[in-house]
Parts: sequence; C-alpha cells; structure tokens
Amino acid sequence: MAFLLKCFGGRGSTSMQQPSATIEDLCHRFSLAQLRTSSNDFDESLIIEEDNSYRAYKGCISINGELKDVVVERLKGKFVYSDLQLVKNNIIYRCQLHHPNVVSLVGFCDDENEMIVVYDYPPNGSLRDQLNSKPPTISWKKRLEISIGVARGLHYLHSGTKRTLIHRNPTPSAILLDENWVPKLRFFCFSLKGPKFSEKDVRPIEAVCKGTIGYIAPESLKHANVTHKSDVYSFGALLLRLICGKPLPAVMLQNEFRFIRELRNLAETGHAEGIIDQSLMGEIAAECWKLYMDIAESCLSFDPDERPDMGEVEVLLERALQLQEEADHNLAFHAS
Repeated sequence: MAFLLKCFGGRGSTSMQQPSATIEDLCHRFSLAQLRTSSNDFDESLIIEEDNSYRAYKGCISINGELKDVVVERLKGKFVYSDLQLVKNNIIYRCQLHHPNVVSLVGFCDDENEMIVVYDYPPNGSLRDQLNSKPPTISWKKRLEISIGVARGLHYLHSGTKRTLIHRNPTPSAILLDENWVPKLRFFCFSLKGPKFSEKDVRPIEAVCKGTIGYIAPESLKHANVTHKSDVYSFGALLLRLICGKPLPAVMLQNEFRFIRELRNLAETGHAEGIIDQSLMGEIAAECWKLYMDIAESCLSFDPDERPDMGEVEVLLERALQLQEEADHNLAFHAS
C-alpha cells in the first residue's frame, strides 16, 4: 500500500473521515519518475534551498497539458515514526488550506518511501533572498505590505480553520513572493495542529523545540511549550528583521543590547546606524515607526498571554501602512 494512503483516509485511518480520493482530488499525486524528469533527476544545480531535513529544487512539470514552474521539496533521509506522522499531517493540512497568503500544494509524491511535496515556484524568490540582496530591493512600504500579508496568513492558520494550525517557523525563508510580490507562507514538517479554535482553555502543546534561532519563543526554548502565541513571538522577530535588514541576533551582537526596548531607545535617540537597514534611512515616517515598534514589542513579550492575537496585529499593521501613506502624501504635497 502506498506510503500515505492510510493517512489519506484508507483502511485503518482514524485521522480523517474522508476517503483518500477526496484528498487526491484536491492535490495531484505525482510519480517519482515524473518528479525526477521535472528536476533533471534532482540535479544539484537546480537546488534553490536546503537544510538538514529537505532539499528544494526548481522544476518544470506538465499539469493538465500545461507546463508549470514548480518547487519540488524532497525530504532527506530516514525519519523516526513521530517525524513521519508530522509530515503526513502536514500534507493533509496543506491539501485543504486555501488562502491568498498561504502556499497551496500542487501535488505530492510518496513513491518508494519518498516524501515529496510540489508547489508553485515563486518568481521573486523568498523574503530572505530579497533582504539579503545587495542592495536590498524592497522599499519600506513594500515591507509593510508584506508584513500585513504574512499576518493575514498566520491569522488564517490560527483561526480560519476548525483547528488552530501552528506554523512554528514564520521566518524570511518561509515567506515566498509571487509575481505580484504577494507573500505566501510555506510550511515545514514540524508545523503542528493545535486545539479547536472554539476552545477557550488553550493548553500548550509539548513538542521538541524546532525553528530558527532568534525566532523561537522563550517558552519553547525553556519548556518545549508551543501555542499559537509562539508564532506571534516569531512574527515579532520577523518585524525586526524587516526593519533592521539583518537577523536579530546579529543586530543584538553588533549593538550590545538584550531587549527590544534597548534597540528602540538607541534608534530613537539618533543612534540608528547599525540598527536600521541603511536603505530605509529617511523613508520611515515617525508615527509609522512608533506604531510599528509598539506592535513588534508587544509580539515579543516574554509572557505569551501578553502577546496580541494575529488578527489584532494585522489591523494595527494596516494602520501603520495608512500612517506611512499619509506622511508620504503630505511630503509630496508640500514638495509640489
């Protein structure tokens, strides 16, 4: 029996009440031979990203008679049972997610005990690619728009489905940018399904600490506890990455501070060199900066209960963008 058939509703499945055909209607099942052809037999020159658990290749494949550029994400090595369960659940979740700011799967492959997912290729790469480019290619306003899109995607994962979905790593490498610069969150094999959204008493999930240093919430580091508020903390670190241009640990080390309040004080007293991305100097309106940093500071609270929900963050970021646009309009009006 194929590797994922049981978890897609075959005999013995308890994870879903739908037959596997329903899942396959939503998500194309590719053969390993098709994906080998699409990626020139997993040619290393086509690798666009890699870490300890997967390799992602740029590929081109025919779907319903139409050639399509795709990302072929192939998991590496052998996994313990618990890891495989997370991967299976991840694929099930992703087949059913539909949101403009969340990557939708084109298909999957489970031939020969392989675990591969296929999704649309992002013409503008990842947010990490753009922030690391020399010079950076995205303006302050575009960064605000991207942050709003990511907030909407996380809000959908946390409250737009029957169960809360915890991303666990909303970092620049996990944010893909389509041809219109719309951000789309891609998933990792360690994303988790949380409690029902309607449940008021949300207990932390005990899980092995996973993620990217600098983005992992303190409760996950210390106690291996994960809730949707862990994503909120990671998002706060992402907001700092957008405004600093460098990963938070690098900025902290360079400027010798430990907390966001110290970073904010340094910047607001005129010592922004080495903190704010040089390409943004002079672009950020004062009122927008104040609100943006308020949002980041609240997301990065050490107490998960003091962090806002992503829906609130989304609304506040939209207000920050409005403040920036108003300031830009006033500046242009006075200049003319």
